[in-house]
Amino acid sequence: MICNLAELKNIFNIKPNDNDSSISIEAISTDTRLLKNDEVFIAIIGENFDGHNFVEKAIDIGAIAIIVANEFDITKYDYKNFIKVEDTIKAYGNIAKFYRHKNNYIVVAVTGSCGKTTTKDMVASVLRKKYKVEKTFHNHNNEIGLPFTILNADKETEVLVLELGMRASGEIEYLTKIAVPNIGIITNIGIAHIGELGCQENIMHAKGELLENLPIDSVAIINGEDGFADNLRNKFPGKIRVFGFNENSDIKALNLTIDGKATLVDIVRDNEEFNASLNVKGDHLILDCLIAIETGLTLGVDIKKAIAALNNMEISPGRLELIEHNKFTIINDTYNANPDSMRKSIDVLLGYEGAKIAVLGDMRELGENEISYHEDMGEYLSNKELKALITVGKLGEYIGKGLKKTNIKNTSIYSFTNNFDAGEKLKELISLNDIILIKGSRAMAMEEIIEIIEEDMVV
Repeated sequence: MICNLAELKNIFNIKPNDNDSSISIEAISTDTRLLKNDEVFIAIIGENFDGHNFVEKAIDIGAIAIIVANEFDITKYDYKNFIKVEDTIKAYGNIAKFYRHKNNYIVVAVTGSCGKTTTKDMVASVLRKKYKVEKTFHNHNNEIGLPFTILNADKETEVLVLELGMRASGEIEYLTKIAVPNIGIITNIGIAHIGELGCQENIMHAKGELLENLPIDSVAIINGEDGFADNLRNKFPGKIRVFGFNENSDIKALNLTIDGKATLVDIVRDNEEFNASLNVKGDHLILDCLIAIETGLTLGVDIKKAIAALNNMEISPGRLELIEHNKFTIINDTYNANPDSMRKSIDVLLGYEGAKIAVLGDMRELGENEISYHEDMGEYLSNKELKALITVGKLGEYIGKGLKKTNIKNTSIYSFTNNFDAGEKLKELISLNDIILIKGSRAMAMEEIIEIIEEDMVV
């Protein structure tokens, strides 16, 4: 049960009726296709839909109450339990905040320029060694998705691991005030969304809204490797834990050694040292592991159990997802891309045995310097051992042009405007034991290339 009708009305400063406290509300629904008669319908207005168009259906279903915007005309309906609010999306957030406090969850909030979802998955896996955990579903990390996650947790849930996304300043502040985290994590400060925010410093301030709005008795976990730790420290007067590879970090990874598909590492935390074998490759994934381990230790999870959890977890689809076939291996990192995450994914590719092919698409939302970011990516590849580079899209072509400037390793370069042609070329190039990275922005839908190479090959 979310609350009773009296509690719901109190959230919006509406005087309850005498019997409202006896009316239980089992869920808050934004979709009449899923709505039941013991639930409340809230008419959310999105980019491509308006929930107010489904008010009549909600009445027919028998919704306990219906939350609508002030300007919506309710006089034409024979229905008593309308609740009118200034903004239905903010109302949804207010209900979620009420429910979060009512159940006194431990809340871990994760934001950052890249690696949010992987870190969220890692943290949830570690904490499940001790707690009943719910986490943000896929990437439902905005002003609608975050309340949805909170309101769909049950009473038995002990910990919520919430991903906080943003496209503009002020959005992390808003989400943090709903979530009220006990632990706030910033994975890194990169250049994702630089097209909207203008510069990396503005991105730091936008992500730093998480720290500025943490309760003073919370714990902040920040990156000691991206150059913004000192700036972020100034945003939170409470306890801060820094992760990284350097000696000044509170939890650090030292002496990294690749061992097959794993990385051997010494983890040092407050002068205690632990030897670990982690089933990941790439410095950024080691840092994500440090975040998860630090979060677990902060909440009382044994480090051996934390490491076991990390080594047995499933990565979300499209995020450095390893797809192994008889003849070749695909690193499916198609969910999204920005310059920071693409470099890190390339580094992961280079850590594997076998001939390497990079299939790279447009990186979107990079603003007026988008071409130079793509050319820089090509130059980054210039001394890397690649069998071939395949680019997709008008911007992706500039990755190839950047590589051509100083193609030290004589990598073969192919550029295409669409996924189909890129997939057909990839099928021609694949040979035994190749490892293939496929990555691009979400708008590029580069998972289509995986479907193309798998659909008619014996794999």
